[in-house]
Formats: sequence, structure tokens, C-alpha cells
Amino acid sequence: MTSLRRRPALAAATLLLALAVPTGAGAGQASAASVATWDKVAECESSGNWSIVSSGTPRYYGGLQFSASTWLNYGGGQYAPYANQATKQQQILIAEKVLAAQGQNAWPVCGPKAALGADRANPYPDDPGPVTPPQPQVKALTWYLSDSAGSSVATRAPFGFGNTPMVPLAGDFDGDGTDTQAAYDPTTSTFYLANSGSTAQSTIVFGNPGNRPVLGRWDGGTSQLGVYMPDTGKFYLRHANGEVTSFAFGNGGDWRPVAGDWDGNGTVTVGLYDPATSTFYLRNSNTAGSADQTITFGNPNSIPVTGDWDRTGHTNVGVYMPDNHTFYLRHDDGTVTATPYGDAGDTPITGDWNGDGYTTQGIVQAR
Repeated sequence: MTSLRRRPALAAATLLLALAVPTGAGAGQASAASVATWDKVAECESSGNWSIVSSGTPRYYGGLQFSASTWLNYGGGQYAPYANQATKQQQILIAEKVLAAQGQNAWPVCGPKAALGADRANPYPDDPGPVTPPQPQVKALTWYLSDSAGSSVATRAPFGFGNTPMVPLAGDFDGDGTDTQAAYDPTTSTFYLANSGSTAQSTIVFGNPGNRPVLGRWDGGTSQLGVYMPDTGKFYLRHANGEVTSFAFGNGGDWRPVAGDWDGNGTVTVGLYDPATSTFYLRNSNTAGSADQTITFGNPNSIPVTGDWDRTGHTNVGVYMPDNHTFYLRHDDGTVTATPYGDAGDTPITGDWNGDGYTTQGIVQAR
């Protein structure tokens, strides 16, 4: 792959600020280009690799090197979560929208080099344009929680909270020591927090579409909000006083944020899990830097979970393996317990449901 010195091809949106998407081209501004010209841009940006993900941070995706936020803000989510997962034609169709709004300097080096601004050809003249795919069916989320770490069945009555595409979460939002349910809608950047029952007591917009949510007691006391931006590799943590701190950690991309008291000192800090290598990267302070602990645990594409399985004040790691619907929890003494729980397609969740200091498991079903 050609080494390119360039500023980010398509700038990511700023936290809490939605990217404006103009609906038409400016005067004299190119709003279309032929496939051959887009091939030249891709050759410059990515050596013509339409499925590539750039290394380092921030990360860029696909042949035309979209940031994650630009891809979503210009409608790429109708095709795939990231540009590299879409077809070449789909990437070009979204790039046409960016070109119409921003001109060739959206690709500040490769656009002018390919004479993108001088080409006004329709890349797909016989194509009727993108067909809006059918919207996925919205499914209710049902929670099945267990008070016992070794139980393979729910010990509490199931209840409903949230719906797809929300991400299930858990935290202590009223300071009573008991974790309760929450959900994050990645399409609207909205957290829904409940202290009890099936109705959210608090609704908070935080982050940008496509961010990954994380909750933690950053200040002690109650659980607070956070997001990880996969296109920049940055955490943004919201504190009890309303202030927001940000710092870079990890490689972004598909890495999943986690939180816990990794060293048992009473402070909850962030971590990341790389599902491709089954590796946890844990940080002992909420600041930029390298991992203080690195733990390889699980299999590729396992889902990370964390908790105080031993009631020692120290957070341990674990994984949920979707293939066999089993929790694997790593304990303070290095032993691992395995507990089958749930069915295909379920989402794992862990929390201190009793307020007794023990973290136990649960699953959330979308049906």
C-alpha cells in the first residue's frame, strides 16, 4: 500500500455536534465523477483496496477512506456500518454525496491529483439510484437476570426494557449500590437509564451516531456516561458535575470499550477489548497512555464482559461466546468458570443486581 502524507480525508464530527449535510452542490462545484476517476482517487487513497481499514488513529475505511462518522452522516449506514463492508458501487454513491457537498477537497491530496473536480460524469448513468432497503423490524428487548453466578437460568422474572437497535447496559444510577438496566441508541446517541421498572427515569443525549457506549463510576458514587469513538480512538467521559474529559486510548476500529476497577484501588477506569485477537487492554487511569494490563482471554469474536465475580473490590474480565451461549469468567486466583446461559442471538449483560458486591450474569433477548 502506498504511504501517503495527508490530513484526514473526511473529517470526523466533533463530539455532540452533528455534521451538517448540504443537499446540493455549490456554484461551479463538481457533483459527480466517472467510475474511472473514482478509481484514481481510490488508487491514491488506498492503493485501490475497497475493503481496507487504515492502521493507526483515526481510522479510515474503504477504497475512498471514509471516517466512520462521515460514512454514517452521508447515508452510508443504509448499506453497511462501515464503508469497507460496502460494495465499491455503494462507496462511490456515498462519495458522490460528499463530492456534491464539499467538492474535491474532501480528499485534499487525492481529489485534485485525480482531477476529481473537473469530472462531471454520472458514474452509474443506468442506475436508478440507491434503493432504500426495507427498515429492519424493531424488536423489544427482554431481560433475563440471574442472582447466582453459577446459575444457567434466570432467577428473576423477565422484564422488558428498550428495543432494537439499542445496546443493553447496566449501572448504579441512584447510588443505592444496586445495578439496574440501561440502554443506548447508537442511531440517536441517546442513553436511557432506569432505577427500577421498565421505564427510563433519565434520557440523555451524549456522543455521536456510531459511538460505542460505556458506563462507569468515574468519580465514585453513581455510574456516569461515556462513549468511545471508533474513528478517532478517543474516550469521552461525562462526569457527575457535567464536565466532559477526553483522551486517546487504543486503535479504534472494532475495539470494544469496557470499564472496571482493574487494580482494586476504588477508581473505575476504562479498557478495550480487541475481538480479533481476544485481548483486553486495561488502563489504570482515565488518561491517554498505553495499557497497564494486557490479558488475552476468549476466542476471536467473543463478547467482552467485566465484573467483580469474587466480591474483592477488584474487577475481573470475562467473555460470552455466542457459538455455545456460555459465559467464561476469569477469577482473582486465575481459575475460570464456565456457565451456559441464553440462546443464539442473545446479548450478555452483567451487574450487581442484588447490591451485595457480587457481579452476576444475565442475557437480553430481542424477539
